[in-house]
Amino acid sequence: MSIKPVLLLYSDPKPVLMLEALLENLSVPTARANSCQQARALLAGPGAPRIVFADATFRDGTWRDALRMAGETSLSSAVIVVNRWDDIRLYLAALEEGAFDFIAPPFLASDVSWVLRSAQSHLDERNKSRVKAVATAA
Repeated sequence: MSIKPVLLLYSDPKPVLMLEALLENLSVPTARANSCQQARALLAGPGAPRIVFADATFRDGTWRDALRMAGETSLSSAVIVVNRWDDIRLYLAALEEGAFDFIAPPFLASDVSWVLRSAQSHLDERNKSRVKAVATAA
């Protein structure tokens, strides 16, 4: 399975640089944004990322805004919230409101790889189902 480009939506550059280095080692292309405006433009462009790693908060929004933007795209997208593990309320809220997963630094290559493969597999299945539904309706 080939992982498509990933969007890193962040406020603190230090963790995102660690995550970006891990993704680079996994041969996963990345794009970075630190605002909703930048993220929206990247998600709407050609070859748009379908997997978003979003900090809990960033310059002009929160993970909820990332979920909303991902839901506005023409293809299915998955949002993975990035924050400390000690905020259990945030963890539960993110998953209940539609985030695909939640990860926290320090990042382990095996964890990031597993989350990426799982998210991509989930998106592939959702898009196959969407295509079948359209074909059946026609």
